[in-house]
Amino acid sequence: MSRGTKYVLVFSTFLLMPSWSISQNPQLHTRNGKRFPTVVFTSVLWTADPSYYSVAIDSMGAATYLSAPNSVENTGVPYTIEFQVSDRTRRITFTVAQRLDFFAGDPAAPIPSPDRSSIRTLTYTDGYFNNRFTYSTPSNPDLDELTSVFEELSETFESGRKLAYYQENDKNAIDAELQQLRARAERHRARELQALVPVLRRLAADQRLANATRNEAGTLLQLAQHGR
Repeated sequence: MSRGTKYVLVFSTFLLMPSWSISQNPQLHTRNGKRFPTVVFTSVLWTADPSYYSVAIDSMGAATYLSAPNSVENTGVPYTIEFQVSDRTRRITFTVAQRLDFFAGDPAAPIPSPDRSSIRTLTYTDGYFNNRFTYSTPSNPDLDELTSVFEELSETFESGRKLAYYQENDKNAIDAELQQLRARAERHRARELQALVPVLRRLAADQRLANATRNEAGTLLQLAQHGR
């Protein structure tokens, strides 16, 4: 069995696990490991692309994003990136986690199957706590705010993943993805756009692309560099 085939089988098995066992899988970590308090958000929806993603943010701002997009079936390797989260996102994450009692306790509502609804898990770990809270629909404004933070972050990174892929494999799809990203940025929903600076810079400098495409990438690059 090849290494790629092995990854496909392992990840396929993981995604087919029932909702009650999702939280038993190893936690995603930042590059700092377990040295600082860390919040981890995981979302599973089998019919989505990506069907699984997870974000870890520690109190120093180090972060890791990992997802299992449809392309994992071909590559056998999940998409992952380490980055430094903005201070704004870091502060929101830990402030809301504190308001939610660091995710202590279990939801009263039953958790549906991830083939019908998103199953989300929030985890808080430090030297004293290892709390985990699983839910489907946010039940209060704080939980809704924190869910939105991670969903917006995932949308940004998935755009970056797609743009990098399209640059090498499907140049005709770049414009539509850039326009969607620009629309989210104008609505202030392209969270952590600065992390896409490398891919946007490559697009803006790619002479194989049309001028309009490179200009659009350049506009987004300026927005990303100025932290908007």
